[in-house]
Amino acid sequence: MRRLRIAIRILLGLFVLAAAGYLYLAYAPTGDTDAHPFNQDRNAVWLEHRWLEKEQPPEQVEALMRSLDSHGIAYAFPHLIPFNGSGRLPIHSRDQMRSFLATSRRLAPRLKVLPWVGGLRVGYKRQRQGTVDLTDIGQRQRIVAECRGLMDEGFDGVHVNIEPVPDGDVEFLALLRSLRTAIGSGILSLSATRPGPFALPIAPNFLWSPDYYGRVAAEADQLVVMAYDTALPTPSLYRRYLSYAASSMTRNLAESGRARVLIGIPTYDGSGLMHRSDVESPENALAGLVAGLRGVGGGGTFEGVALYAEWTTDEAEWATYERLWRNNPR
Repeated sequence: MRRLRIAIRILLGLFVLAAAGYLYLAYAPTGDTDAHPFNQDRNAVWLEHRWLEKEQPPEQVEALMRSLDSHGIAYAFPHLIPFNGSGRLPIHSRDQMRSFLATSRRLAPRLKVLPWVGGLRVGYKRQRQGTVDLTDIGQRQRIVAECRGLMDEGFDGVHVNIEPVPDGDVEFLALLRSLRTAIGSGILSLSATRPGPFALPIAPNFLWSPDYYGRVAAEADQLVVMAYDTALPTPSLYRRYLSYAASSMTRNLAESGRARVLIGIPTYDGSGLMHRSDVESPENALAGLVAGLRGVGGGGTFEGVALYAEWTTDEAEWATYERLWRNNPR
């Protein structure tokens, strides 16, 4: 009985220590909102489908370009997904594409425009069935051909967003290798799953391990980390995760060579199991990001942040981005 009582006391002590540790991590203030040197105005934003789908009023396109340029946006990802089951792009206007590109060259000449392509993976259910089957070699070939056609229109590259891609997926790597050849000297950018310190066999879609990140980085020019939909319950935990994501990605991919990293910042509303707007806010994300970069000094792999998304970012969120990221208190 004496040994049992001792064991119970030890377990209770460990439980109290674990609970205290969790409460500290979950609620203790953290993050860095001071001025910093990490912004180089090489930031990105996802754009909605209408900019390439059909003709848009020229004054609206011009206003968009001026806005992006004024906010230090170097990469724009206009929505052009999903691929259908045959590997073809949805309906879009080639004339609008050319007009959009011409306006960007004139008003925001340093902006790189990379159509956002991809879709939901077959076999994974959200509100709808997926259309992208990474195991279908024929579909992959048609996807590559469509991306080659986009390059022929004059785009600076393509931004690939296929979700979810499980950690270690070799078919995704095969697609990236084919795309690398198809887009030539253009930029192969992709939306990358949240990083973690190790693989999660019971939830391979939730995190990518450092090893898989290294394999993906060897095929791509740019990794845009989707550092949101984490299901974390408190602002402090989310800030700590963004700090980890920024520091680990900068450090772990330092030897990957070509690939550069942007960290995705959520600006969308709504609350649910995976995302709470009061937790995954631009302020919390940027405060955590800066804290993580402060620990490693930025590094050659880090380029900037990517806002998800332009159509959900209001004036207050742009002001937060300007203040905390661009050190501009306007």
